[in-house]
Amino acid sequence: MNLETTPTPHLFRPFSGNLRPFNEGKTVPSTLEKSEKVAREISSLIQQKDYPCVAALKSFHQNDYQVGLYGRLGTGESWKALRNDLLFFLAEQKKTSSIYLSFWAVFEEETLSEDDFEKALWRELSYLTSEEDRATDWPASVSSNPEDHNFQFSLAGSEFFVVGLHSQNSRKARRFSSPTMIFNVFSQFDQLEELGQYDAMVETNRKRDRRFQGTANPMSEAFAEEWESIQFSGKANSSQWKCPFHFFRKASKP
Repeated sequence: MNLETTPTPHLFRPFSGNLRPFNEGKTVPSTLEKSEKVAREISSLIQQKDYPCVAALKSFHQNDYQVGLYGRLGTGESWKALRNDLLFFLAEQKKTSSIYLSFWAVFEEETLSEDDFEKALWRELSYLTSEEDRATDWPASVSSNPEDHNFQFSLAGSEFFVVGLHSQNSRKARRFSSPTMIFNVFSQFDQLEELGQYDAMVETNRKRDRRFQGTANPMSEAFAEEWESIQFSGKANSSQWKCPFHFFRKASKP
């Protein structure tokens, strides 16, 4: 599948402690101003003592991440720009084979409960695909059925793991003033496994999380790699949880 796309004026990359737009001449002043605040907050979040996620630390310190700024989470107003930027990110990751390149989708600042954030996150992910795209977005090796525990969110034939952040998250490591989704490609985890580093990194993350918050993330401990989607929002869900992903028809709203 051809992943060649042009980044939108909402997409940024780290530069000299701040964020620089990929399309500098097209990014409006208000978006530039917001990017400065987001850059400071990312730095404050990641550089906390004992911040748990080793991969996030490496990504940050190596300037190996992209940041997209969008409208309100889950409303459908930004899904086309977000999909375009995610495809650009995916092309860059494939081109560089970077293990730590990650994509931060940061939405308009608002306060959401854990339940409301989870619903909005899955609405946004639902907007990103459609019935017509299912055959090309989902590789044959993974399930596109959200009722299946093996369901993995996918775009352009690649599976993604998503980490949700928002101001009311029960996990301290996932608290951020704006509703945010951080995307990584599953092939990056495969690369870490091939290098013999994945299991050690997971164990280190859990140890650091216990120091950071007093407990490891219960969703990670309970479900690990057996049920990816239940971990996305950061909310502590029961084993009866149903994934709220829905296929929306292309270029239409539900």
